[in-house]
Amino acid sequence: MDKQTKMIWERLDNASKVIGGVQKQLGEIGEFSKGMKDLSNVLKSPKLRGGLGEQLLYEILANALPKELYRMQYKFRDGSVCDAAIVTKDVIIPIDAKFSMENFKLMLDAETDEERERVKKEFIRDVKVRIDEIASKYILPEEGTADHAIMYIPSENVFYELIVNTPQIEEYSKKRSVTLASPNTLTYILRSFLLAYRQYELQQHAGEILKALGGIAIEAGRFSGELEVLDGHIGRTVKSMDNVKTKFGKLTGKIESVQALGEVENVPMLADGADADKE
Repeated sequence: MDKQTKMIWERLDNASKVIGGVQKQLGEIGEFSKGMKDLSNVLKSPKLRGGLGEQLLYEILANALPKELYRMQYKFRDGSVCDAAIVTKDVIIPIDAKFSMENFKLMLDAETDEERERVKKEFIRDVKVRIDEIASKYILPEEGTADHAIMYIPSENVFYELIVNTPQIEEYSKKRSVTLASPNTLTYILRSFLLAYRQYELQQHAGEILKALGGIAIEAGRFSGELEVLDGHIGRTVKSMDNVKTKFGKLTGKIESVQALGEVENVPMLADGADADKE
């Protein structure tokens, strides 16, 4: 009985420890949730959220393009500043990242369909205003810009809402020559641009490349001729070396023959000397 009681208490003690550990983890999760809520409250500030959007835009540009092909905070002659721009010697493509999220968030939090539709109309109006502002402020062909600009939307779900569920926005943006881009689509656009730019640069320098290749071909021909001459010299040198080896071999054979003859002549002389001693 005492043994069973002891086992029960041990199990209860282990259970208590497990429960304590779970409570501790729940407390940590609660702290994490509180931290996330605090972060969410911080990001409610349009200024802070806008700064985060610009930072994410900068990282996308830095990962997709060489430094010489883009600028952050591009300034126009009238003092207007665009968040970023793709810059080449022939064209400038403005990219704007100032996007209003307040009404989109209200639309998601709406409790009734009527409220949701009302807020959605305001959200659509905000987006159109932003599109008009980008088109009027940043599409400036007289300053070397392209006839299109990019409106960067820093959220994939917002982009989806605009493209899929709000077709009038896509139509309006096309009419105003403003391309909507989420983080993923912007990355695709930048990579496509870089590929086209490199092909263009290759075509622009095709004449110089062909001229350089022609020069290389001439130098290769000269080198081939010199290589043939060197090959002839080496061949003759090898032949001369073979002749020298042959003659040296013959000379060595003659020397060995003379040495052998001398040894043969010395043998009788030694024998005669031995006979004289005996007499």
